[in-house]
Amino acid sequence: MAEHRPLVARPGGAPPPPQDAAPTPAAADQTARQNLLLTQALDAVQAGDLEAAAEMLRSDNGAPLTLGQVFRLYQTELETQSQQLRESQLRTEQTLDWFANLFRTLPVAALLVDRMGMIIDANAMALDELDLREALRILPVPLRRLTAHAEGELRLAALLPTVTPEHTGVLDDMALRTMKGRARWADLRITQVPARETGGVSPLYLCVLNDRTAWVEAQRARESAALAEHQRDLAQSASQAKTQLLSRVSHELRTPLNAVIGFSQVLLLRHGELPDDSRRQVALIQEAGQHLLALVDEVLQINRAEAGHMLLDTQAVSLMDQARQVLALQQPMVDDLGLQCTLDGPATGQPELMALADPRRVREVLTNLLSNAIKYNRHGGWVRLLHGHDAHHVWLAVSDSGIGMTSQQLAHLFEPFNRLGADRLPVVGHGLGLSIARTLTHAMGGTLQVESVPGEGSRFRLVLPRWDAPPRPPA
Repeated sequence: MAEHRPLVARPGGAPPPPQDAAPTPAAADQTARQNLLLTQALDAVQAGDLEAAAEMLRSDNGAPLTLGQVFRLYQTELETQSQQLRESQLRTEQTLDWFANLFRTLPVAALLVDRMGMIIDANAMALDELDLREALRILPVPLRRLTAHAEGELRLAALLPTVTPEHTGVLDDMALRTMKGRARWADLRITQVPARETGGVSPLYLCVLNDRTAWVEAQRARESAALAEHQRDLAQSASQAKTQLLSRVSHELRTPLNAVIGFSQVLLLRHGELPDDSRRQVALIQEAGQHLLALVDEVLQINRAEAGHMLLDTQAVSLMDQARQVLALQQPMVDDLGLQCTLDGPATGQPELMALADPRRVREVLTNLLSNAIKYNRHGGWVRLLHGHDAHHVWLAVSDSGIGMTSQQLAHLFEPFNRLGADRLPVVGHGLGLSIARTLTHAMGGTLQVESVPGEGSRFRLVLPRWDAPPRPPA
């Protein structure tokens, strides 16, 4: 009970003495006695015994005191206690607000979880990192909802009942998934905290998450890089082994093939010694040998290009001149199919811009493109060659009115030995020509572009760097 402040009654309502007058010993004794009497009477009033309080006041031998004075003292005490209670409540609210702000602004993600494992509150970092802001506005969220796998959910369910005020639960390397499906990784620390309400029997748990997402992603990136480097080394080793094998096999095949072709030519030179049937058979042997030798040469060419052993004689090259030479060689096939073949160059009076390339390799590429445009064309169709340029490149486009290709066929166009179903057509080939053409083009620093529409035809464009083009700034 708070200490009572003394209330002194003045006999007959006399005014108090001046403040600067020193009280006499008799007056001081009288005041102390009245204060003690008032305190005893006030205790009786608070106990509900008004008669005892009145008796105490009547028993005073000094100036008479009244119950009104006692009640006024009681009112003063109540007001003092009420003011003290309001101040204490204000301090408590301020302390609670301070702790709430401290929880909200913790530099780690923190969750408040009930005994059922439901998230009932979260600080700002947890709301953002785990995408809980919208979900917690509606209902509590199960903590297990944030685990990425069933294994993590089982680990969490087994840990939570073991957490006590003396024992902190630990879950390291937990794979999590936010409410929006983002992958996260964290170390969890779970400790028991007192209930919010006094006398509450249900414990609450504080779950703190130490985010390790950046570390895990960096570690996975390092592992992926190491695996990619290992796979690249394996691919390089396999490529080198393939190159050596193809080189040896091709060279071993060329010797007997040259012998077969040479002896067949000798036999065909003996006009009168072989009957007609035998001559036709020998001619087929020679044709088959030359066909197989051409295939071996193509395989060797691809092998050298992939191994980086191709030697180039780069110089200023006229694509128009190379196209004329190739057209002259392909003219018999053009005539057989009745095709209309045209070559369109720069406008009259304008000089042709040269390409920086190897002329022999350019002829090989154009021979392949023009040969395909003729072989896969329709009778009486057309083939058009068009020259063009820009600030850094020159090109020669070969267009035809042939059978064209689908998008699925274009996706596999440059795969070696893939004829895209043309093996069902009466057209001879190995499926290596376009693969070789693109390899040669890339070796010269160019690109080989293609457009095609089924039933309407195709357009291939050989793009090479200009001879006089200024060096391009690095990307």
